[in-house]
Amino acid sequence: GSDRIVEHLEKRLGVKLGQTSDDGKFTLKEVECLGACGGAPMMQIGEKYYENLTPELTDSLLKELE
Repeated sequence: GSDRIVEHLEKRLGVKLGQTSDDGKFTLKEVECLGACGGAPMMQIGEKYYENLTPELTDSLLKELE
């Protein structure tokens, strides 16, 4: 399910993998493993890990950071 989340983030942030948003707040990176296969798809923001992501949950997390 990570492909769906990456595609959603690319559209939402207006960047592709490896790029940083125009405002400098977000850089979208892909990593091989964050060590929580049972909670995939997941992402890391700063020191926190977020598991079982959906596009809706991703939007909610981003809104909290904006």
